[in-house]
Amino acid sequence: MPAITSENIIGRAVVAVREHAAVRDQALLLALLEYAPNETGKLNIANRILHCGDAYHEKDSWSHIGPLADSFWRNIIIPVRVTGGKTPEPRSRVTRSGLSSAGFLRSPAETAAVNALKEVIENASARDRHRCVISGKLDPEMIASGPAALSQGGTGLEMTRVTHIIPFSLRDSTATASAGHLPSIWGALECFGGMSLSTLMHGGINALDNVITLSATLHRYFTELQVALEPVPNAQHTYRVRTWGKVAPRLGLPKTVKLSSASGAPLPNPAYLALHCAICRVLWSSSRAEELKEVLEELEEVTLLAPDGSSANLINIAIYRSLAMEV
Repeated sequence: MPAITSENIIGRAVVAVREHAAVRDQALLLALLEYAPNETGKLNIANRILHCGDAYHEKDSWSHIGPLADSFWRNIIIPVRVTGGKTPEPRSRVTRSGLSSAGFLRSPAETAAVNALKEVIENASARDRHRCVISGKLDPEMIASGPAALSQGGTGLEMTRVTHIIPFSLRDSTATASAGHLPSIWGALECFGGMSLSTLMHGGINALDNVITLSATLHRYFTELQVALEPVPNAQHTYRVRTWGKVAPRLGLPKTVKLSSASGAPLPNPAYLALHCAICRVLWSSSRAEELKEVLEELEEVTLLAPDGSSANLINIAIYRSLAMEV
């Protein structure tokens, strides 16, 4: 009897998807199998797929493969895409009345949570030399610091944003509007990512290794899953710049970047960046990217972001409208 290897299990899952999954689900499930960021993640996905056939003995046992695909879609792709970039503003941008620039009234607890971001933002920006780590553009606010900031070279000026790799809105807090969704979301992310994310779940979402400094332009495309950094094997803190969509590939970005810390603060975690990149690749290989874009464009005018930075209602609506498009 031949030994059961990872390759055998993944291969069986690929065959099962091609034989039993609907056309719409095939692209998503095959992308999850191909682009999971490590072998553990690939095996996790493969075993979940094979379980659809093994755990049920009725005639239509493989009918469970469709709901499995939808589960990954609504617990990985939609939450990361919808909540990306939804970090609330720290106190420096909150008026004395307690209203944010978006007009939300925050409770003292909410204000404290948001203000805690200020130190993270300052430390990450200093670590990254107040520059976008991909384009090299300097935040123009640094001009006030004197000519030394400009003497370090670079490729121009643009406002920067300190960006969460795994979205801030997915933090574990019973105070957030999305708290009820979090266990299934984090479970799916750990399954696909092939690693524990417990440090992020339990208060670590603002850790320096989960944030990165980007220009305002690249912040948008990074959180919209159109730009990613893919770790280069055997090259520490070196990344290939990956792009998708109609605009990001035309931005003239470098092919690779090497990250370094100007302050000694921890650099972005390669595993988190690999997971973000893998999610991007799944989205753009799933044949659902343009469909999701249409759903989100329809919701653009709806303000459903809670003052704590969560996006539960928006996630719900995006899920239901996206899944309804297959009917």
